[in-house]
Amino acid sequence: MGHTTPALLVSAVLWLLAAYHLTLGGTALVSPATAPRVMRALYGMSLPDDDAWRYLTSMVGMLALAIGVLAAVAALAPMQNRPIVAALLLLQLGRILCRIRDRRLLATSLGVSGARNLAAIAVLAAECAVLGTWLR
Repeated sequence: MGHTTPALLVSAVLWLLAAYHLTLGGTALVSPATAPRVMRALYGMSLPDDDAWRYLTSMVGMLALAIGVLAAVAALAPMQNRPIVAALLLLQLGRILCRIRDRRLLATSLGVSGARNLAAIAVLAAECAVLGTWLR
């Protein structure tokens, strides 16, 4: 178990997930008005900039911070934190599912191009491949 994918690669993916979630979560929580610009730069996503969206952005930011902390804990000792690694794998698989299922919604409502969506799916799939292979 956990020997088919090198531990260094798994730790690198976990650290990347931690950095991503801590950075975006912190931005969304501390500066929700900045989050739409960040999402546009990363995903080509156009988010509304009103009070309701700022509140929702802060709440999602708090969830991202919690995920980032868990990813960092798992990165420090993956073998001792296999349930966290499995939960992160499930999260990323769910994100792939949502991006495939909601591709039209992403395009029409948030302005995400098909190419940007496929790129995000490819990154998520690579993360899932590393984590899933390691968990076997």
